[in-house]
Amino acid sequence: MGKNLLEIRNVSKVYQRGLLSSKATIALKEYSLILPEDDPSILTVAGESGSGKTTLAMLLLGFITPTTGEIIYRGKNINSLEGKEKLAYRKEVQAVFQDPFAVFNPFYTV
Repeated sequence: MGKNLLEIRNVSKVYQRGLLSSKATIALKEYSLILPEDDPSILTVAGESGSGKTTLAMLLLGFITPTTGEIIYRGKNINSLEGKEKLAYRKEVQAVFQDPFAVFNPFYTV
């Protein structure tokens, strides 16, 4: 049995509504996923509006940190990566967003 390429372990993300507000929005709650290293994968995230897709993508890209849980890529927590390791991670893990006209140059063929 091979190692895991990506492990998302009980990740939650809670957004506070302001400094003085006690209200919070739970964007992602105890999400877990394992992608084995021996199976090349393309991960597609689909769901209703407000279901946490963008939050999950932002967490996987390392743009925001989880409130609880951890994201492990090739055995290392992505939130503790620094310098060359972080740069290498950002080269290996990328997102293609929903609007192709915002992502791809229409003058080139794919």
